[in-house]
Amino acid sequence: MPKLGLLSVSQIKLNTNGFEHVKMPKAGFRIVVSVDKKLEAVLEDPKLRKLIDEACQKAYKKFLLQTAKRLQKFEKLFAGMLAKGAAPAAVAKQALILKNAMEKEVPKWEKLAGRDALEALKKLAAKKR
Repeated sequence: MPKLGLLSVSQIKLNTNGFEHVKMPKAGFRIVVSVDKKLEAVLEDPKLRKLIDEACQKAYKKFLLQTAKRLQKFEKLFAGMLAKGAAPAAVAKQALILKNAMEKEVPKWEKLAGRDALEALKKLAAKKR
């Protein structure tokens, strides 16, 4: 089955200007699905392709929202640690560990988004018949 790229973002962009301690992971975001000939033909219809693109954008926005919420929680946690007298180097180390962990989580989100896009594609293919 051929693989189709439905969404590709070279660098995840999330506004982290207000954060002092946490940083956004340096990663891209891609939604790739394996489709058969029938589903590939459905993507040639511009209206259906637009609906699939909207579903992919929705999945990406959900990822960004969840990531922003997590970063806010950790920013608050790190600020609290510093307020209680934690060493700045220790907090910086924890922030780096968080960033690396979030970079490893991106493929999980991509896989989930791909699964959601494939389900949406199958539903649209069933309606088109």
